[in-house]
Amino acid sequence: MEEIIKKKIRGIEDGEWYWISRDILEKYASKIGCIGLAIYNVYASFARDKGYAFPSQKKIAKLLKISIPTLIKYNKILEENGLIKIEKDREKQRTNTVYLLKMFKSTPKKDLVGDVKEIETKEKNIKENTIEVDDKSSLVKNIISFFKYKTKEAKGYEPEIDFAKDGKIVKQRLKKYTREEIEEMIDWYLHSSYSEKFGSSLSICLSSNMINLWKASKKSSSYLDKLYPKYG
Repeated sequence: MEEIIKKKIRGIEDGEWYWISRDILEKYASKIGCIGLAIYNVYASFARDKGYAFPSQKKIAKLLKISIPTLIKYNKILEENGLIKIEKDREKQRTNTVYLLKMFKSTPKKDLVGDVKEIETKEKNIKENTIEVDDKSSLVKNIISFFKYKTKEAKGYEPEIDFAKDGKIVKQRLKKYTREEIEEMIDWYLHSSYSEKFGSSLSICLSSNMINLWKASKKSSSYLDKLYPKYG
């Protein structure tokens, strides 16, 4: 059993390796944050055994999925903690050179902890907002697809969609109505006499006038249900 496990355990001959001091993790990780630690690892990976590297900011930001302003702020924190030194190319003919400095036994700076937390919080907010935008965009596409499907089901053809115009009005309606309510509006419109008069247009379907008519129809239906309740 042990032999099988040993065969699966990685060895230094299994691939290309780079190294960082254990002190980076034990003494500095809490000071530079997880993003700072990730950036330092990228520099170490590019530097290999040379001790310096010159990757572009765009490449690192894309690799770690962080913004360039965040990368610049963490570079400053890494520099102020004595972990790296960035030499700017004055002639701008190539990218800046990043040197990985020797580790000393001096205590890392503590006054940067607040800055790290603030930056990480901002970065987290940026990611959450991006996800929210992506989710909303996906929801808009789903509603447009629902309209196309329902139109084909009710009318027998697939409607033309103006994605700029229709997408904009769907986004506006999502601020006030749920997806279920919007789909209910669509279904109601396509089976009403209004769609025969105004055509299979999503922007007309979700216009203020149509929404008011949809609300009125729901109210009248509710009123009739009270007058003539269904039994059995």
